[in-house]
Amino acid sequence: MRKQIVRMPKLVDKRVVIHESLPIGILLAMAGGFLDVYTYLFHGEVFASMQSGNVILLGVSVAQGKFHLVVRYLVPITIFMVGIFATDLLKHKFPRRHFLIWQNAAVIIEMTGVFFVGLWAHHASNLVINSALSFFAAIQYAAYRRLAGLPYATTMTTGNLRSIADYIYGHFFTKDPTASFKIKYTSVIVAGFFGGAVLSTLLAPFFKGRSIWCVSLLLLAVLVISLQNQEREG
Repeated sequence: MRKQIVRMPKLVDKRVVIHESLPIGILLAMAGGFLDVYTYLFHGEVFASMQSGNVILLGVSVAQGKFHLVVRYLVPITIFMVGIFATDLLKHKFPRRHFLIWQNAAVIIEMTGVFFVGLWAHHASNLVINSALSFFAAIQYAAYRRLAGLPYATTMTTGNLRSIADYIYGHFFTKDPTASFKIKYTSVIVAGFFGGAVLSTLLAPFFKGRSIWCVSLLLLAVLVISLQNQEREG
């Protein structure tokens, strides 16, 4: 399989396949920020991808004796793990010699699933919606883990903030020549995540549950960019 590569700054001396490029990372980060705000606002203050938050809320519910709330958080946490397993299976089973790389297949699954979630948003229970979106968020999280060769996440931002702090240290104290590039790229991803959260909040009053379709549009853009830049194997 041949993939188009994107030339990175000479300072980094690295060539990056399209699914690790900055435009893809920004769009996915926006989708990630959008998902968490959506489930928090519309479906019982549960997070789609930030399972640390769900674990905390689960602990609070248990400590306060609100055992009827345990399922609200425990099921999405479990389904998120199932989504990671499913993505690993997709990675190893998807045909290698195909016009779709496995990451593109993951995007198609997430994009289609999120679209149907929007259709059922006003009818399905919060538990069903949150669990479904946790599954799709897990697929995105597992399928896209590197940006220009750097580790990053598109569905949460704690690790990205930690990386920025590490890169800043490297820039000033160890004189890492690639630190500036790393800081800029990772900061843009954090900004994209923030932008997705803002966009989700702004669209909520107008489109209600249907606003989730914005995520499908973002993922469609990811797919189009990937396919346009992907070379076929000769």
